[in-house]
Amino acid sequence: MRQLTTADLNPAVLDVQYAVRGELAIKAEEHRNTLETGQHNLPFDRIINSNIGNPQQKGLDQPPITFARQIAALMEYPPLAEIVKDKWPSDVLARAKELQEEIGSIGAYSHSQGVPLIRKSVAKFISDRDGYPADPEDIFLTAGASAGLALLLNVLITPNQTGILIPIPQYPLYTATLAQFSGVALPYHLSEPDGWKT
Repeated sequence: MRQLTTADLNPAVLDVQYAVRGELAIKAEEHRNTLETGQHNLPFDRIINSNIGNPQQKGLDQPPITFARQIAALMEYPPLAEIVKDKWPSDVLARAKELQEEIGSIGAYSHSQGVPLIRKSVAKFISDRDGYPADPEDIFLTAGASAGLALLLNVLITPNQTGILIPIPQYPLYTATLAQFSGVALPYHLSEPDGWKT
């Protein structure tokens, strides 16, 4: 039986270099393993990854935002509402009930742009914050920055013909995703002494 090899892969995928998971992250993991042995002469006793936005990671131990986690728990297991009704905030219980009435059950497909009720809430937040009307029909909810950027660049890029401006210093996700879709990075430099202006 023939095996899948790198020669079978999309060449653009082979060009992807995602520095967030690159050399620095690998070295940090090596140091973490060394620290766990207890036999080392490293000048520190713990590793805190600050290359990605993960404030709840071990070492930083920032408490998670309770509101969102409690709603997620109620959406995962609706009978929990009876157990916690006198212990959890009423706004959490109300929001979960509103979402359950709109969505039904989580784990099922929703509108491709995201749940309409949530998009309306996001539009209201943007309008209130920015003083400019936002239309829920123009909002696309994604499963994080990586998925959102991939969706957008997949639509915009004609392979090897489309240039995308990216700030330097840049988040490695930008160049990795550009490489994935055979886009061309057009870097522009930011000046730290000038408040990160171009």
